[in-house]
Amino acid sequence: MLTLIHRLLDKVFPFTKSDVGRVFLQIAIGTLLIWGIRSAVFYVIQNSFRINIDPLTSAMVATINNFVSITINIALIGQYYARRWKEGVVKEERLEREKTQLQFLHLKNQVDPHFLFNAFTSLDSLVQSNPPLASQFIRHLSKVYRYALQNRDKDVVMLEAELEMLQHYIALQKIRFGTSLEIDIEMNEMPVEKGIAAVTLQMLIDNAIKHNEVHADHPLRISIYVKDDYLVISNNKQIRRQLAASDKQGLQQLKQLYTYLSEREVKVEEDENRFTVALPLL
Repeated sequence: MLTLIHRLLDKVFPFTKSDVGRVFLQIAIGTLLIWGIRSAVFYVIQNSFRINIDPLTSAMVATINNFVSITINIALIGQYYARRWKEGVVKEERLEREKTQLQFLHLKNQVDPHFLFNAFTSLDSLVQSNPPLASQFIRHLSKVYRYALQNRDKDVVMLEAELEMLQHYIALQKIRFGTSLEIDIEMNEMPVEKGIAAVTLQMLIDNAIKHNEVHADHPLRISIYVKDDYLVISNNKQIRRQLAASDKQGLQQLKQLYTYLSEREVKVEEDENRFTVALPLL
């Protein structure tokens, strides 16, 4: 009966109108209802069964009834507030996730023009000096961008597909840097049905190239391998002298995105010689 009143009040006088007013109204109606039922039962007992109920017993029963009524109503009201709190938490998490996804999408769109500018600069020289190599360059570039467009709205892609795209991206960078850049992918056994956040390998390699010297006398060496269900990307450090201080915004957004994709966090390790990022396989 009290549950029915609770649901009825949800329709005619919801908490959104007045929290305090609704709480007092629900408790008052519940108390009056119990009083009416108790009075009717006492009337029947006294008149039909000729049983006299003394004032002390009546007062004790009334106290117990009121206590039960108030307790049940408080429990029902508590359920409502618990549900509303949970919905608020879920909504806040959803909004935060959407914000992170938008930030990460914006980050990917920022990386693309930087990479595209360097690609066209390299292509411009190749068209004149080595047309066959320029043709290869264009094919690799088209495959990289077709993959990026196909997966731009995805959070997670299969690792195998990401590595397949990466071969084209590496081919572009090797044409550009030659022996100055070494990228070693050690994948003795491809993790079956494992994924990672989309386009992260390209982003991390691009960041390594952007922040470090790439020179024939001291090549930039990047290693990619799987260890303990993490995909590890590690490079030797040879920081550019004229590079502006980095706020590592991209890495922070990547770490934030992974808090929604996995219970395991992105690991970042750095010392004097190496910079390493480990992405949980999904």
